[in-house]
Amino acid sequence: MKSRFSPILKIKKLEAEKLQNEIVKLQNQKKSLHHEIDSLKDELKDILPPKEGSFLKLNQTFLKSSLQLEAIELKKQNILFLEEQIKLTEQKYKEAMLEYEKINHLHEIETKKMIDEIKKQEAKSLDEIGSLLFSRKKESK
Repeated sequence: MKSRFSPILKIKKLEAEKLQNEIVKLQNQKKSLHHEIDSLKDELKDILPPKEGSFLKLNQTFLKSSLQLEAIELKKQNILFLEEQIKLTEQKYKEAMLEYEKINHLHEIETKKMIDEIKKQEAKSLDEIGSLLFSRKKESK
């Protein structure tokens, strides 16, 4: 049953669902970064210094490993940033759900009042119909 709170309730529910989807998206990004870090670590393990050759090859190997370490560190910082974003979004989600629950409670109260009013009207109508039938029954006797 619709009440004056129904449109607000719908909007609050959509906001909460949007935030929930955002949390899932951020968590998936975090998992993806963890997988990328694992991949970079595996690549780093495979980098071995040359046993022979020029200083240039040694320097290239060192440079490649340092770039891998920097990429890993950057991804770790991205994970920390995502964790903060997740915390903020979860807080917003909690607030949105609280607002939704408040509006839902008001909606339920309003709906209950409307149902009670309908029941009163029905009872009144049934009383009137009963009175009419009773008076007709008396008149016909």
